[in-house]
Amino acid sequence: MKDVTIIGGGISGLTAGIYAQLSGLQSEIYERHTIVGGQCTSWTRNGFHIDNCVHWMTGTNPKTELYQLWTDVGVLGNGQELLKHDYFLQVNIDGVKAHVWRDLNKMQDELLAIAPEDAKEIRSFIKAIKDFQAISIPALKPNEQMNFWDKIKMLSMIKALPVARKYGTMSIDDYIKRFKNHTIKALISNYLPKQYYVLATFFMYAMFTTGNADLPLGGSDMITNRMRDTYLSLGGEIHCRKKANKFVIENQRVTKVEFEDGSATETKNVICTTDPSVSFALLGETYMDAIFRKCYADKKSYPIFSEVNVYFSVETSIAHLPIMELFNCEPFEIANKTHSVLCMNNYADEPNFAPEGKGLMQILVVQYEEDYEYWNNLYTTDKEAYKQAKTALAKEIQSRLEKHYPELQGKLTEIECVTPKSFNRFTGAYKGSYMGFVQTPHVEKMTHTGIIDGLNNFHLAGQWLLTPGGLPNALITGRWAVQRLLQRENRLHDFCCKKK
Repeated sequence: MKDVTIIGGGISGLTAGIYAQLSGLQSEIYERHTIVGGQCTSWTRNGFHIDNCVHWMTGTNPKTELYQLWTDVGVLGNGQELLKHDYFLQVNIDGVKAHVWRDLNKMQDELLAIAPEDAKEIRSFIKAIKDFQAISIPALKPNEQMNFWDKIKMLSMIKALPVARKYGTMSIDDYIKRFKNHTIKALISNYLPKQYYVLATFFMYAMFTTGNADLPLGGSDMITNRMRDTYLSLGGEIHCRKKANKFVIENQRVTKVEFEDGSATETKNVICTTDPSVSFALLGETYMDAIFRKCYADKKSYPIFSEVNVYFSVETSIAHLPIMELFNCEPFEIANKTHSVLCMNNYADEPNFAPEGKGLMQILVVQYEEDYEYWNNLYTTDKEAYKQAKTALAKEIQSRLEKHYPELQGKLTEIECVTPKSFNRFTGAYKGSYMGFVQTPHVEKMTHTGIIDGLNNFHLAGQWLLTPGGLPNALITGRWAVQRLLQRENRLHDFCCKKK
């Protein structure tokens, strides 16, 4: 019997495993899929590499605590190259182009030239981003383990406080009403859900402009493989194709995990990193606490979102195209809703994602819970109709791509269409949500310790414990789960003892 049994081999599970091994705890990971990585995943189609996760990664600035975590788990450092672009996003509305430049002064000048009528709000927008550059996510310790000096260090972020107070009750949709120019509005809303609080936009652009949201060369595959290799090098064990079916609970302890294939393993401590909807199904719904019940029940305050991602191979190089572009197009329908904006992600900077002389692009469109229900109903009742809907959608998008990029006419081939149902089928994601609950204004931020009342040897970890989710929160909560486990056993001094 290992010291720690980890259910789920995504980013959080791998992180928990690495820190368990570094702390002298023998661990093993059980993963339902054929490979580890969870939602940080990629695969190959017709010689093209499909990356269905990372577009940018918070924690690439060496001065931050998150960078230390990414280094601990083997993702950064040791010569890992980062893609550092001059701009994060190009927006093109009716031919008027604007950019999220790394140089904020350059960005401000460009926006003022485009929309002098919005000058006052543009300057306030740029200032808000600059003030949010002071934010550095606390990642080394959970709040209850911080000492006085740990909290003093957080005062360095005080510059962002007035911005948070001024705009904290505004959604993106509320905020863009302050602007007249449609290109500026699109640049602020980008591809995030409109219900998101606008502070998310400030944060994302602040991280990019401080070098704290660059992209590791190799994307999801590199991240997962480096973490897997780090974990195995420390003596950890990974068991794939092992889908947990039930947690056996005796005397307030999870004593055994039963798997779908009929096997079982006895447990000393359990860290469960699966989607919480899966975790509570394994435990029994009675263990779901008030925090999660509230979030699942209040869909307006804590909505979820997903994407449709359509991938196209290109029979020529597309290095001349923007690295990411949001543009308007002729209206089209997905799940009985009308859309008129597409976001294109260009993988030309990744040398191994497409054969030489060819290109690969991803088109993403935001989806919500009701959209998931559409795709889920199609898949459940008529798989052939589901396939036909994906094919028809890809054709609609392709025609709009060829109109927007006329030089690509006849050179595009759809090679993959990922729907919210795809996220659910392959990773267990709740209703296809690839992140956690959306952080909306006027509601308390969702945070959870991962400790479940009535269970003494069980911890949750994963992106759903900290709004709004994503890779950094999966990483952080994996580390914190091990720290909390050791604290429960009065062994916190053993944390990372091998590293020390």
